[in-house]
Amino acid sequence: MCGIAGVLTKNGSPPQEEMIRRMATAIAHRGPDAEGVWLADGVGLAHRRLSIIDLSDAAHQPMTDQSKRFYIVFNGEIYNYRDIKSELESLGATFQTQSDTEVILESYRAWGKECVKKFRGMFAFVLWDEKEQSAFIARDRIGKKPFFYTITANGDFAFASELKALATVVPMKPDWDAVRLFLGLQYVPTPKTGFQNVFQLPIGSCATWKNGELKIETYHGNSIDLGAMNRAPTGNIDENIRRLLDESVKIRQLASDVPVGAFLSGGIDSAAVVAYASKHAAQLQTFTMGFAGADLASFDERAEAKEIAQHFGTTHHEFEARPEDLMRVIDELVRHYDAPYADSSALPLWLLAQETSKHIKVVLTGDGGDELFGGYRRYAYFDQARLLSKIPLLAPVMRSASDVANDASLRRMSEVILMYGKNPNRAYGEMFTGSYFSTTRLSEMFTSDFLQQTKDADAVDFVTRCMSNMEQGTRRAPLQRAMMFDLTSYLPDDLNVKMDRATMRFGLEARSPFLDQEMVAYAGTLSLKEKVAHGKTKIALRRALKGVVPDAVLERRKKGFQVPLAEWFRGPLAGLLKERLLDTASPITQIVQRPAIERLIAENARGMDHGNRLWMLLSLATWLQTYGI
Repeated sequence: MCGIAGVLTKNGSPPQEEMIRRMATAIAHRGPDAEGVWLADGVGLAHRRLSIIDLSDAAHQPMTDQSKRFYIVFNGEIYNYRDIKSELESLGATFQTQSDTEVILESYRAWGKECVKKFRGMFAFVLWDEKEQSAFIARDRIGKKPFFYTITANGDFAFASELKALATVVPMKPDWDAVRLFLGLQYVPTPKTGFQNVFQLPIGSCATWKNGELKIETYHGNSIDLGAMNRAPTGNIDENIRRLLDESVKIRQLASDVPVGAFLSGGIDSAAVVAYASKHAAQLQTFTMGFAGADLASFDERAEAKEIAQHFGTTHHEFEARPEDLMRVIDELVRHYDAPYADSSALPLWLLAQETSKHIKVVLTGDGGDELFGGYRRYAYFDQARLLSKIPLLAPVMRSASDVANDASLRRMSEVILMYGKNPNRAYGEMFTGSYFSTTRLSEMFTSDFLQQTKDADAVDFVTRCMSNMEQGTRRAPLQRAMMFDLTSYLPDDLNVKMDRATMRFGLEARSPFLDQEMVAYAGTLSLKEKVAHGKTKIALRRALKGVVPDAVLERRKKGFQVPLAEWFRGPLAGLLKERLLDTASPITQIVQRPAIERLIAENARGMDHGNRLWMLLSLATWLQTYGI
């Protein structure tokens, strides 16, 4: 796991070494173990290394093959590199290192751009061909590793693992359409980044750069199969899930020359990862973050995590997040994430990664289980909306009742039911954005000028379009389309971003067994009834893990890695809200109506939960201030 950056020039001249080193310095946290820079006609490559596989100097990057024709900078891990290496050796290839980076080089020599279909792992790399004066670029199927790029004013191609490196090369001007999307999603969706003319390479894509032209295409192989939802799985479902999970955990532990630990909550996914990881480690270390305050039990999973750790005999570490931690790190956190980003669990994850990095360099996570196997509560609610939408006049009655009771959740459900009968895709868009700024709340909160300027970037419209595209030529049900949206947008652009930035900030590599491409492909073959039905979630996964993890874990209601923001904003963080949101000099007043902010803060103080919305506004105000907007 590392950080990469570089510039490919349009006119074929070598870029300035000072500029390349400046880019590398901006992402030094991603690779504290070593720095490498290589320049030649048409190319400048930089690499920051976090040593995980082959700790020797021979594995440093940029790396070249034995012919000195191909050069590479690579961020990520190829878990099946030993198998590919054996195949290449049978074809006559020889190797100078034990690294997976050299395997990528030799794979490209043997198979060209088709090599990417063989890689099982997480990756983003640029491979330069000296003879052809061209570059081959690729990003993994599920978007675990980031890849940002821009075309400079003189036509050069600049790229990096994080936007802060590109900020040393080009001016970073806000993209207000991206801000509008962020307000509904809590993240900026690919290919947008939050800045004008700066982009992210889509997941499962590769690209070529030659003669000043960039061409992007998707690759297939075992990528996310949008048609897999309509294929029946073969064999015993429970046995296949157990086999694939055991295998994906094992290869992530073995593909490391340093100890591997695991993040642990009280939920099913991380417990399953720990169950299998403890089989393959002499003494597994696990790490948990909780929240201070006895009245915050609904947010704190330390007790449950400790029980799981004791069950599997891990060496367990637990830490605590407090509201003062948010005040201490908010500016650094917002600045580090670069783009507008408001997933509140980034805060405890930031603190957890910081503490975990003091013990190990590689950590396993449970990310992906909810998207693959139907774990989110909103899936059950969406399925209920399908059934309730068939009952005449129910939605209007619910809306009237919500007005009388002043029940925001009941009002939101009535709106989803009403919309489901008209357009299920849009109904999910309204449901997804409901915790942030849905269509109705946008009109109440933001200035008419901002809304008019960004009218083509509405988040509900974005979700609706994505799901409509998934509907083309298939018989996929609305809930299946919703889960596919989460897998291809919410997961890579929110959850993967959160994990990558937080862990790499502290030189910690995160690996996600559930996001193994074989597991993703198999989960896509399971029917809805194996995931969500009759208000139950993760049906097949819970059944498959019977006897693998304690029954109490399988029966426990999902909490999620939530932060008690509403409570904190009523107390210790109230002053921070007023300072950042209500001050007349606050940059957020450019787009938000001050009375609407005051109303939101007042309603939260009276007991309504506006924690996510206030955090979104707070993080946006901080982002605007950071970039002097």
